[in-house]
Amino acid sequence: MIVYRDAGRVEAVRRRLDRLRRLAEAGDAAALLVEAGELEQALLDAANPRRDHWGTLEQRLRTLLLAAGRAFVAAARSSTPAPHLAAARTALARIEAGPLPTRVLVRPPEGYVHYALDPAGYVAAAAAYARVAGAARAARAIIIGIRSIGTSLSAVVAAALGAPAGASIRPRGPVGSRRILATAALEARLTRWLGRGGDVLLVDEGPGATGETLAAAAEWLATLGVGRERLVILPSRPYGMPLAPPDRQAWFEATRRFAPPPDDARIERVAGRIGLDDVVDLSAGAWRARVPGAAGLPSCPVHERRKYLGRDSRGRRHVFRYAGLGAWGDAVAERAARLADVGAGPAPTGAADGFVALLWAEGSPATPAAAADPAFRRAVARYLAARDRALRTGMAARVEPIAEMLESNAREALGGCDAGLAAAVRRLERLPAREAVIPDARLDFHEWVVTASGYVKVDALDHGDGLRLPGPADPAWDLAGAAIELALDPGAAAELAARHAAATGASARETAEALAAYRAPYAALRLADALLSMEEADGEDRDLFRRRARRYRDALRAALRSAA
Repeated sequence: MIVYRDAGRVEAVRRRLDRLRRLAEAGDAAALLVEAGELEQALLDAANPRRDHWGTLEQRLRTLLLAAGRAFVAAARSSTPAPHLAAARTALARIEAGPLPTRVLVRPPEGYVHYALDPAGYVAAAAAYARVAGAARAARAIIIGIRSIGTSLSAVVAAALGAPAGASIRPRGPVGSRRILATAALEARLTRWLGRGGDVLLVDEGPGATGETLAAAAEWLATLGVGRERLVILPSRPYGMPLAPPDRQAWFEATRRFAPPPDDARIERVAGRIGLDDVVDLSAGAWRARVPGAAGLPSCPVHERRKYLGRDSRGRRHVFRYAGLGAWGDAVAERAARLADVGAGPAPTGAADGFVALLWAEGSPATPAAAADPAFRRAVARYLAARDRALRTGMAARVEPIAEMLESNAREALGGCDAGLAAAVRRLERLPAREAVIPDARLDFHEWVVTASGYVKVDALDHGDGLRLPGPADPAWDLAGAAIELALDPGAAAELAARHAAATGASARETAEALAAYRAPYAALRLADALLSMEEADGEDRDLFRRRARRYRDALRAALRSAA
């Protein structure tokens, strides 16, 4: 079933280069590292669609990444990054000399966008390797980053070791048969580096569920004469690969590997920069023990963003949650500020190292009984209208990926080809073009907190523009979501659509039609999400997600019957 989306963004290369220059001038080493790595990914994927290469562009990009990596490591070690930032500006000027494409596809580095991966952890992992290998051998290491996120992570490792030799590579082919394809020029360059006698360090976020990416890179290196005695892996964790075949699991266990340590120091650093203490971890479902009335709510720990509770000097509580490094986190922080400005969310109170802090909404989650409360229905309508006005994108909502998801998920979940499915897809595709907004995409009762001043929507910043569908979408996505999640009867749903149209200046008829059209896709996506969570959760949570999946399946059937 389809849950994830293609979250890549088409960007103007000149605009990205200008932003990198501003980051270097401002001394933002972390954002420079992350976003320079995105540029390397985008330019090399565009320039080398079939096989990786080593030429002028690759050399210039590696020079930029090494400068960014050195700046980041210097800042992490509390020394001045200034000379490395200057080197990065020089490298940018050489890249600008071209030739360059006008626009490229930038793919999100998932570890930075969602999973709170800290590149500083790879500084520690590199140091652990150097202690074992010795400084001289470590400096001769060849650092191979696996795109996408390996572009920047490999630069951090190279900088930490003082090892300038390296490149980034892209595994190609379908899942199950991925491999590395390289030109003679790249293989010749690697062969010369290998002649110096150093180890080869593979750097990636992995190993993932199957470890296929790392294994493909290792198999390619073996064809160049890299034996197991020279191979080292720097993954985000030293375990995993539950779906890997036994021989690959054995290979991973037998290969030298150095992973980042626990990042408790990072959380202390973030809290200190924001001005919070008495920090409590709310991640992986722990929030349920801290929120009154939340004990019976479902949680899938592997998909939750990291979040913590802290207290300021005045005794007020704040939640600080991972938002993303670089431009990704900046966008979430800006979104929080916009929502607060229109009274549609808690006010942001600080940001540091990819985390954004918000005032904690004191109260308890709403329950299904709130559906009968006119004040709650008004709060939902006001919130969605305010969100529409505050988070418009200036782009038309894309229907194609939503229709594809609906067809795939409905067929798999319900079996066969329901006549209502074809009608639901046609109804979706016939909607007039409408401007996309960043949707909330989570309108469940428990996402609303009952406070002394009324109902407050929480956890509203990133579900609508993360790694999963829907992404930027028609405002009716949230209207349909509210109708399904809050079990609104036809009259209440019509009232919601009418209120939204009046508040946003939209056509009442088009808004009502769009709400009806998005019921089926919303239910199909949340069904897939519940089924995925059911597979990855444990114990009672699995049963809770099973019940949610049953509810979304019923909602999908009802929406398809209505379309027919």
